[in-house]
Amino acid sequence: MDDILVIKDLTFKYKDNPIFENFNLTIKKGTWTTIIGPNGSGKSTLIKIIVGLLKSDSYILVDNVLKSNNNIKQIQKMIGVIFEHPDSTFVAETVMDEMAFALENLEMGKLEIQKKVKEVAGYLNIISLLEKNPYQLSGGQKQLVALASILVLEPKILILDEAINRIDYLERENILKILYKLNKEKGITIINITHDIEESLYGDDVILLDKGKIVLKGNKELVFQEEKVFNAIGIDIPFMAELSLKLMYYNLVDEMIFDMDEMVNKLWI
Repeated sequence: MDDILVIKDLTFKYKDNPIFENFNLTIKKGTWTTIIGPNGSGKSTLIKIIVGLLKSDSYILVDNVLKSNNNIKQIQKMIGVIFEHPDSTFVAETVMDEMAFALENLEMGKLEIQKKVKEVAGYLNIISLLEKNPYQLSGGQKQLVALASILVLEPKILILDEAINRIDYLERENILKILYKLNKEKGITIINITHDIEESLYGDDVILLDKGKIVLKGNKELVFQEEKVFNAIGIDIPFMAELSLKLMYYNLVDEMIFDMDEMVNKLWI
């Protein structure tokens, strides 16, 4: 599997406050990586550096394109970012126009735009929202509109920066299931920056970041076995991971199990 993001020896200071020093990171194409860490660990700063919102001369390779001051726009076209408050970026009075806005800037034909918008809206099951005002939608619906507005541009990497932390449980679960579908069916690489460790169960890999350093990185089944490392920096592992560890200790299961129904079936066999 090819690397879609490579960062080498990243050093960055913010107002003389060192955030990263010789920081290295590699993410594989088509994976879903969850980045977790306490406040001030550098999570959001890292994303802003990757997409060019903060300047850095360090080595950053995005899908085999070396980031430079001359190709920031090219890099940004490959990466879509969804933030916590998507309505701060809305520019149109209907969801249809919001989704079409970026395509119009690319001078795409009207019929092609309509086809693309309806295709993405259908995939996300938001056809019924196309004529609605995005500012009047629920939190989860707003995030779906933000996601749709990015997907019409066919990004190679989708980044969520604390994007679904503040919406209700059912809407959050719906968005996570859609993201899982996008990752598996469309092969979009997902990077999810979050405070909610439970969101990591939808992904493949987990990165634990603290004070600008990667403390743990790897497949979630292995990373969550390091419960003491998480606890040392004040973060609990997901409930199902914690339960699995306890049951593994008593030899009741022999592996991490993240699905409750699967766990029940395993214990009752």
